[in-house]
Amino acid sequence: MPGRATSTGTRAFAQRQDAAPDHFSRPDALWLASLGFGSLRGQPGGVDDLLYRSAFADYVEAGGNVLNTALSDRFQSSERALGHALRRAFSERKVAREEIVVVTKGGALTPDGERVRDHASAQRDLYATYIDSGLLSLDDVHRGHALTPRFLLDQIERSRRNLGLATLDYYLIQEPEIHLRELGVDGFRRAIASAFEALEGAAERGAIGAYGLATWDGFLLPDSDRSHLSIVDLFEIALEVGQSDHHLRAIQLPYGLAMGEGAALASQLGPDGESRAILESLRDTGTVVFASAPLYGGRLVGRVPDFVRAAFPEAPSDATAALQFTRSTESITCAVVGMRDPEHVAENMSLARVPRAKPEIPAALFAARKKS
Repeated sequence: MPGRATSTGTRAFAQRQDAAPDHFSRPDALWLASLGFGSLRGQPGGVDDLLYRSAFADYVEAGGNVLNTALSDRFQSSERALGHALRRAFSERKVAREEIVVVTKGGALTPDGERVRDHASAQRDLYATYIDSGLLSLDDVHRGHALTPRFLLDQIERSRRNLGLATLDYYLIQEPEIHLRELGVDGFRRAIASAFEALEGAAERGAIGAYGLATWDGFLLPDSDRSHLSIVDLFEIALEVGQSDHHLRAIQLPYGLAMGEGAALASQLGPDGESRAILESLRDTGTVVFASAPLYGGRLVGRVPDFVRAAFPEAPSDATAALQFTRSTESITCAVVGMRDPEHVAENMSLARVPRAKPEIPAALFAARKKS
């Protein structure tokens, strides 16, 4: 499928929806829904494929336009299932290609779910695909991840085939902090610069629209930690590689009631010598920020404190209160939540018609939590 998400297309989608005015936002070029469709959970293939395909159609119908997946989600079967869902949505004219923002990720060595039956066959597939083929050497692999340009470009092509798309709107490198820990500061800087250079080339060719980083704890650790990622350093590297029109445009990190460090922990040293939280550091930079794990893998449901529920009376459930907290935090563009069950899609997407809370409310909850 040719084409990509565009400012005009995503704006047209937003204007057609029966949604709150701030359900969509545009930190960069595209208008993105405040709730994104995630695809991490479940078993490869089978019933979960059908559930995701059906749930994605419901999600779009309810006013969502952000598909956030990864090559590694369910051993590539999430990308393939969502590729089917996209083709059907496009062919039935439920939505146009330029209206949907497709985000995927690479960096974790991933076997092919269609060839894997157990752990032993997964290991054989990994070696055959990545090591025996000469795509990677064992020295390139750190904790099951790799960062070499050739590897990342190979992963982009696999994702394009799985999704059936000529262009991936945002392509995110998974957990780059793993390589920082293994390579050290200087080695990591050289490796990430080479990776950014390859991704800039992919953007110039139209294989991706922009790129970014999908992290776990790298941006949340203090700058004295070996795995600390500095957002200032990363933007400096992108400027060196891609000049002022570089394509480093997106960040994904865990954020929510269970993991609030992104807003509460001053982990980033700014150019002015002041330390700030990563979300504050990203304010007004034009960076798209995806919040992963806003429900902490579903473990928050049934455990949201009463004072949080009281802060969001517009949210009818624990899940929607947690999502409202996340998407209302300043600098968060889109809270990404896994959706397979049609009831969960309906519940989550009911927030599309509800304005985001004032950002002062999530900020105040941190203070309330400290006092309690």
